[in-house]
Amino acid sequence: MPKKTPSEDAERPLISNATILILSGFLIGLTVGKFVAEDLSPYVLACGLSGFLAFIALELAAERRTNEANRREQQSVARRLERHVVQQPSEESFDADAFFSTGRELATDSKLLCDLPN
Repeated sequence: MPKKTPSEDAERPLISNATILILSGFLIGLTVGKFVAEDLSPYVLACGLSGFLAFIALELAAERRTNEANRREQQSVARRLERHVVQQPSEESFDADAFFSTGRELATDSKLLCDLPN
């Protein structure tokens, strides 16, 4: 069995959101099923309901974190695309005289080719 690196252990939470939901459901089930004493029943139910609310809050926070990370990634990709792909040529890199003189030479060459006898 491969050993886990310390960074893998640090990334995983000790108690997952699903564990909180399962334990909250268990506590609510104990209360509804009358498996706890009457004097403890409101406290156990309150614990179950607060765990359920904590599950909802943690899921919402995780979804917001994921959306924010996706938004930052999309912005990063858009910036990189703008920088590398959509660059406008600078005035120094475009020599209009050389471009148009090459076009004149090609036009002259094609005219010469058209004037050749068959």
